[in-house]
Amino acid sequence: MKDHGKEFFMSYFSQSSGKNYVYFFFAFCIVILIGFDIAFTLQSPSTVTAIPVSQLKSDGVPDEYRTKVAMIRSDDSVVENPAALDVELSLEQINDMVFKVLDLSGDLKPLLFEGANVVIKPNVVEPANLGNGVNTDPRVIEGLIRWMAQNGPDRLNYIVAEGGGGWLSPRMRNTKYNSGGAPVADGYQQAGYYQMQDRLAADHIHVEIVDADFGSYENPLQGIRLAPVPDWIDFPEYSEYWIHEAILDADVLINVPVMKMHTPQITVCLKNYIGIAAGAKYGTYKGVGGPDPGDPKLHRDWPDHNSVELEIIDLASIAPSDYCLVDAIVCKERGKTATHPAVRRNMVLAGTDMVAIDAVCARLMGLNPDDVAHLVNAAREGLGTMNPDQIEIASEHSIDDSMYYFERTQAGSQGNRGHFGMTNRVWLLNSAAGDNLDTAYLGIPDADAIGTPNQGGWTEPIYFSDEYIDFEAYYGPSNSNVFYAFCWVDVPEEQDAELWITHDESCAVWLGGEQIYYQALRYRSPALPSASAGKIHLPQGRHPLLVKLVDTTGNATFVMNICRILPTQLPAGKATYTNLRTTTNYARYKGTRVMGLKFEQDASAGVTSWESF
Repeated sequence: MKDHGKEFFMSYFSQSSGKNYVYFFFAFCIVILIGFDIAFTLQSPSTVTAIPVSQLKSDGVPDEYRTKVAMIRSDDSVVENPAALDVELSLEQINDMVFKVLDLSGDLKPLLFEGANVVIKPNVVEPANLGNGVNTDPRVIEGLIRWMAQNGPDRLNYIVAEGGGGWLSPRMRNTKYNSGGAPVADGYQQAGYYQMQDRLAADHIHVEIVDADFGSYENPLQGIRLAPVPDWIDFPEYSEYWIHEAILDADVLINVPVMKMHTPQITVCLKNYIGIAAGAKYGTYKGVGGPDPGDPKLHRDWPDHNSVELEIIDLASIAPSDYCLVDAIVCKERGKTATHPAVRRNMVLAGTDMVAIDAVCARLMGLNPDDVAHLVNAAREGLGTMNPDQIEIASEHSIDDSMYYFERTQAGSQGNRGHFGMTNRVWLLNSAAGDNLDTAYLGIPDADAIGTPNQGGWTEPIYFSDEYIDFEAYYGPSNSNVFYAFCWVDVPEEQDAELWITHDESCAVWLGGEQIYYQALRYRSPALPSASAGKIHLPQGRHPLLVKLVDTTGNATFVMNICRILPTQLPAGKATYTNLRTTTNYARYKGTRVMGLKFEQDASAGVTSWESF
């Protein structure tokens, strides 16, 4: 039989064309490459950091801290010429709204002093016309400067500085910096900033406009300096960043973003900091790197690694905002570029705390602020607060009354980073030798397991630096182990919800002693979820949550969130698409954590919900 088989094999190849050898060779190579890929995936080290909470350097702002967020809408009674939220506004109306919100805030004037360099950081990300919503409206900037000229001390120096990530000045067309593929255009000019400059100059108010991507067009690197990340930041992506000296040397830094959706969920005050990284070193698109050997680039390994979240925290800590003014006149949903849909909201917000303002903006966009990773991380690092008990809302209207459901970034875009939300990042961990999802390894039924710090094999609370709860990041590589993660879940009111979960091997989940998820599977590379794994019921109150994961490959990772179920019909005027009976429309807004739901480590910890605003 062996000889017959050999003769057949040799006969087949001798009688066939050379194509068979080529096909056989390529098939063999593909098998080898797949094998290498699987081996690399299973053996590659974790990019997630897991450390005890007790070792974190920062724990947020003090309990006694308080701040205020002021909001003015175009239909407020204090506005001189009130208008509906969906109608186009004049220059005069916008200037009046800015004056009113700065008066209502009351926190800007004390920051100003005679001769101060006041640096204003807008968001001018793409060459787009006024009213598109992708860039900060220059009329908002104009209202801010006129207010300071009228109410502030003498001899203020006004500088508008932005390192746009989507345009390269025509003056740099024939230079080595024209290498990243960004369109050659003057974003300031197309957005109307020079016209604003001329209007102010006509009233004897001088404003300097700086392209912060370069020290100057004649000497691009002069005036670009390396600035270190403060040593109290727990997870710096880089230890230092190249930034224009105008921003670093500002006496008063005023952050003026436009409110938009993006893959880090929202881009408002905090995300606006990506624009201070100098394009002369990082490339105009920031993520491609500069033209010289050794130049760094932002967003490394994104979206597999949460580099953008960490860079936002790094940059915001280097040059924190003294004051923030948010342009929510024309916003963007589904994404942050000029091609994404515009949403007119006719609002402006102001205050000194960039984290608090972003939390309010997240709520205004229909999101749960607790579900925005860079916002939660910034609050933990002490860059501001997102605790509603510490935030006074100064407005004629409540935040809920002003809320509008913004369409989220689409599933599948950039690893679902903007579509998923946020995993709880603090867990008690436990482990046991074993490989069976159905076997209880803790000495009691899994449904009855309660984690207690430093008892019964449970760790103290462990913080994970990314959405991926990777047991290997804490325990190291291992095979034939079963891992457990435990926390408490506080549910504000009884309701149904969606369980969003992915994992790389067999996994089960219990909530309040009831098994709500079970799936046995062979290894698969984990990814952020793009849809619900099923409906679950949430009783009101505080309940134990246990996740169990089997490890047979040296990797053990899960990602999980508990998300709201949206009604089939949203209120009129509260969303672009209000009929959510279709799968397509429902998918536009799905995936946000249940409002008021909290993951806790203490069975008796207090909870404050954003539902109260």
